Amino acid sequence: MSAIFAAFVPIWCLGFLGWAASRSGRVPPQAQGVFTWFTFNLAMPAVLFLILSRTDLATIRFGPLAAFAISTVVIGGAMVPLLRGKLHERIVAVMASCYVNAGNLGIPIALYLLNDVTFAISVILFQILIMSPPIFMALGAEKRFTLAPLRTPNLIASGLGLAFAATGLDLPAVVTGTLESLGGAAVPLAVFALGMSLHVPRAELSRPGLLSLVVAVKLVAHPAIAFLVGHFLLRLDQPALFSAVVFAALPSAQNTFVYASAYGRPAGLARDAILVTSLLSLATVPLLALLLQ
Repeated sequence: MSAIFAAFVPIWCLGFLGWAASRSGRVPPQAQGVFTWFTFNLAMPAVLFLILSRTDLATIRFGPLAAFAISTVVIGGAMVPLLRGKLHERIVAVMASCYVNAGNLGIPIALYLLNDVTFAISVILFQILIMSPPIFMALGAEKRFTLAPLRTPNLIASGLGLAFAATGLDLPAVVTGTLESLGGAAVPLAVFALGMSLHVPRAELSRPGLLSLVVAVKLVAHPAIAFLVGHFLLRLDQPALFSAVVFAALPSAQNTFVYASAYGRPAGLARDAILVTSLLSLATVPLLALLLQ
């Protein structure tokens, strides 16, 4: 429990600093857009390239990944027609409902609960390479070039990282050091920008009904479907089932907010869902872990 709590503390602290900076008026509101742009176009691609360039694809665990992926597709497939509004608004709600924080929360939780980060890397791969392209296309559907989102820095960096991993070569130290410095800014800036967005008038908060639906789907329906698929359909053993369900129970990812903001879409629902699911998952993730062990 203490290790899970420790994984959340930096996120809360950075978010609080962003909120306090915005509330104080000492940081101009335009800075939030600059932070988001830097994160989306430079820092996040650097992180993804480094992670994937060091990934041994032979270690991917396809059983639990299939349970996680199927549950994610079921959630997305059900939410899109269920929700109202423009396509990009529904896509933001879908992301908040099933795009999990597999990186800066999933990796430390995987180390603590699974003693292995392999599955966390597998989920990151699935979300970036399989989930992100249709998300980018939907968020950019009303833009001039519909396919332009497929050329985003995240996808390009991921493809290059996988290609480099396939060569088995090592990056020069100067390149690795530069990318690590750049990538080190991804989480702090993303969470700081998210914290800044929390300082909003009450009128701009998400509709309680929609937010409650998204939170319930993320923290209850997503892991429940992962359990049903993994246990009854795929017949996973206990460790594999445990991995799939715990990761499906993770809170909404900061990428939900970053993606919506980067495409100029309303990000209020993403902001509020990340905050609420991150707070509640501090209780729900350990509870699920206890029930499944």
